Amino acid sequence: MFFMVVAIVLTGALGLLNLLLAVGVVRRLRQHTELLANRPKAVGDDVSAPAVSVGTRVGAFRARSTRGVELSFEETAEPLLMAVLSPDCSPCRERLPLLLDHTARHPDARVLAVVIEEGGAEAEMVELLEPAVPVVVEPWGGEIPRLLDIQGTPAFVTLVNGVATATSVFVPETGGAELGTAVR
Repeated sequence: MFFMVVAIVLTGALGLLNLLLAVGVVRRLRQHTELLANRPKAVGDDVSAPAVSVGTRVGAFRARSTRGVELSFEETAEPLLMAVLSPDCSPCRERLPLLLDHTARHPDARVLAVVIEEGGAEAEMVELLEPAVPVVVEPWGGEIPRLLDIQGTPAFVTLVNGVATATSVFVPETGGAELGTAVR
């Protein structure tokens, strides 16, 4: 009987110690989360897009918009922001309003939206983008996704003089050198 009482007391003490340690870990994780959330964004915090590397020459190219307009993109010093989005990609849908806001704040910028063809699922995204920017719909193996070496979406690629100067999975920040705006 004595051993039974000792075993129960030790088990209870271990359980209480475990509970105290778990509470301490949860408290520390909350502090850590708060510290990370309040951390100022550093310049290098952007995540590279699954696309061409910065410095890669893309060159001039042509495309036909969803409205039937033949678009020509020459190598110019004016930045061109290319947004490659897929309708079945939740981060793409999250960034769509940010892209539209960016184009509204920078009406003279050159922007081209490339929507990946997904068997008709792209229609809603195209409808939202068309009033703001020229839109090109292409399959994964299409000319523009191949040209930009797109491996996933979302991908935002800025071209200057036909060379990729920035790639990201986020819409560029206002005022940055990597900003581009709509081709009209």
